[in-house]
Amino acid sequence: MMLRRHRQGYRLVAVPLVLAMLVTACGKSRDAAAPAGSSPDSSSSQPVTDGSLPAADVPMFGDAPWPCSKGEGANTDSGNEPGVTKDEISIAGGDDAGYVGSPGLSHQLTDAMRALVKKCNELGGINGRQITFNYFDAGIFNVVAAMQGVCDQKDFFLVGEGWAFDSNQEEVRLKCGIPAVPTYSVSGAFAHGKDVFVGVPNPSDEMSAGFFAQMATLFPDAVKHVATLVGNFSATQESGDKVLAVAPQYGWGFADAKLEYNAAGEADWTPFIKQIKDSGATMLYWSGTCLPHLQLVAQAAKANGLNIPIVTDANHYAAECAGANTDGSLDNVYVRLSGIPLEEASTNKATQDYLDLMKTYGGDIALLGTQTTSSFLLWATASQQCGAELTRACVLANLAKVTKWTGHGIHAEDNPSQNHPSSCNIVLKIEGTGYKRVAPAEVGTYECKPEWIAKVSGTRALAAALLDSNRISQAFATK
Repeated sequence: MMLRRHRQGYRLVAVPLVLAMLVTACGKSRDAAAPAGSSPDSSSSQPVTDGSLPAADVPMFGDAPWPCSKGEGANTDSGNEPGVTKDEISIAGGDDAGYVGSPGLSHQLTDAMRALVKKCNELGGINGRQITFNYFDAGIFNVVAAMQGVCDQKDFFLVGEGWAFDSNQEEVRLKCGIPAVPTYSVSGAFAHGKDVFVGVPNPSDEMSAGFFAQMATLFPDAVKHVATLVGNFSATQESGDKVLAVAPQYGWGFADAKLEYNAAGEADWTPFIKQIKDSGATMLYWSGTCLPHLQLVAQAAKANGLNIPIVTDANHYAAECAGANTDGSLDNVYVRLSGIPLEEASTNKATQDYLDLMKTYGGDIALLGTQTTSSFLLWATASQQCGAELTRACVLANLAKVTKWTGHGIHAEDNPSQNHPSSCNIVLKIEGTGYKRVAPAEVGTYECKPEWIAKVSGTRALAAALLDSNRISQAFATK
């Protein structure tokens, strides 16, 4: 096992270079040659440097300088690049906040984007260009209209957006040619999309699988007979399919109870609990939302005498989720993370800087916001490096070199260029109305192993993505 601590303090960086820019194949395709198991070495997950210290007055975010400044000299932009002039950059983003079934859905990522843009503009923008952020609410089901609005507006990039039905947008996005650096991806078509780079990659053909190994260590017997309960829609089905495909590589086995529930919820969860009990399951994997669905499932389990660990994904790390656990029904819930928990901000400068940013500029705090921060910094760094003439081609070429990325230390190292997830993980457990760190026990650390990046095969989402030899989706390919 490799244990990594995020160290506080200013690391050696070259201004304005804040990323490890290892040369990969430039152009419009990611380099597929690097092994999926590539992983940070034991010494660091930090930028390659030239040995120079940042000047004392250089504003820092986490372990590297903000990629925003007035620049040196006049910009030379011709005005022909979509969304770019000598003085301004127009970018687009958005969320699903207008979804009537869950008002405000994912709004925290937009809160983070607005704060990041304000701060960046105060620091001078991208080489003196002020950023205009144009917001689009997809409301889950209106993602095609949202993307068409982005295309009609001719923005420079999509930055920090998060739309649950992102596969539905791809035909429109590809036709108008706008690149994206989103907060997250859901579908294989978008996760592997042309000109898409994510601060925290979620490819369909690989998975950060440390959670399975850690849970097998914690519960060596229980993981041998796991039931699954996932929503009957693409996002949760893909998560469930990945678990079924990957977890057996780490000692897991599955019960006959591989169940799907209505995406809108169920009037009564008791029949599902009875099926899980009858299957003899000793652990439950859940994919969906915490409130109200998982809480109702956990309450039904408690009422019917089913007392087994429930394992789930990082979207269940949210203050409102743990805060609702006043009856203790969620005390068996285990959550995986690839970023330092917000409660441990005192151990990690980037996490504290995110909290301070939101306090200064306003908005709600959430794990989603830290992912947005990572993707914004990724885009801004690649843009700042273009200097006096900013083009999509230049930014994409810079993004294609980023093989080591931590969002300035806000999460474990991953590889946006080659679309590889992190080999590191943290396990948390809901306890009362808060979260307790389970593995590794030491605050401010991750567990990391190269073999914790697992290959995925045979899933519905992977088949639908139609990946080419460079792992780029051809599902909506245009000539």
